[in-house]
Amino acid sequence: MIKLNPNEKYYLDGRFFLIKKGKVITKDILSNGKIISNENCLREGEIVGNFFNFLKCEHLSVPEVDIEVEALEKTILEEFEFSHPEIVNNIVFEKMLSQLIKKSTIKFLYQLYDKKGYMLAILKLYADLNGKIPKKEINYENFNISKSQFYVLFSKLKQEKFLKEEKNYIFLDLEKIDSFLTLFELE
Repeated sequence: MIKLNPNEKYYLDGRFFLIKKGKVITKDILSNGKIISNENCLREGEIVGNFFNFLKCEHLSVPEVDIEVEALEKTILEEFEFSHPEIVNNIVFEKMLSQLIKKSTIKFLYQLYDKKGYMLAILKLYADLNGKIPKKEINYENFNISKSQFYVLFSKLKQEKFLKEEKNYIFLDLEKIDSFLTLFELE
């Protein structure tokens, strides 16, 4: 049990906690020192932990993240074992959790990368393990940017050979993309 007073902070250190009493907000602290504040608060009965690293996405590596909680009122956190096999062996839970993590990761990527890195990371999420994406799956609305920004950036990525188009597919240079995205983890 961890007891926190209002405004007191605590690092989760890779563990998961049930909020037994109180209310907290969280911050994601990246290995490069960047801090991403989360706008929603978590209340009694909710779980707090680093879900980004719980289920790995083959298509994208998310940098190491430490979670800091800050109590908004007197709070009690109770640590519990979040069993990976229990979730992964239940296909429905695994798929649900995977989709929620993917959705959160996309918002997280917008904070982590510049527009070029964000677009490359999202393209990687859409691609299969070989970097192949059907063209019909990609349009500017998938990236939360304007149509003109999308096409300018997409053209630039083609010129820089991060991707190429052939017939009805887009092919990503996954090695080049991974090298580029890794630079952001080091900043």
